[in-house]
Amino acid sequence: MATVHDVRRALSSIFDRGQSRLLIDLNAVAYIDSSGMGTLIAAMKQARAAGGDVRLCGLQDDVRAIFEMTRVVQAMSIHPTRQEALASWR
Repeated sequence: MATVHDVRRALSSIFDRGQSRLLIDLNAVAYIDSSGMGTLIAAMKQARAAGGDVRLCGLQDDVRAIFEMTRVVQAMSIHPTRQEALASWR
């Protein structure tokens, strides 16, 4: 929650520059709350509306558990590594 405004600003800047394919590495994220999840879901929707998508990678076990519990894993493209996430676009 403490960084969600910074993340939203960064994502808006990326979309404003015309990028619609994003890879977000969550390796350093030990916890995510509903505002963080909402931010990632909003980014996914915005990217898809522009013809792209969001790929996530590096989820720690606790974060992955939240994604599974909320069933977000069924809606978002989640990969163990950056390389696998990038390869999924090929």
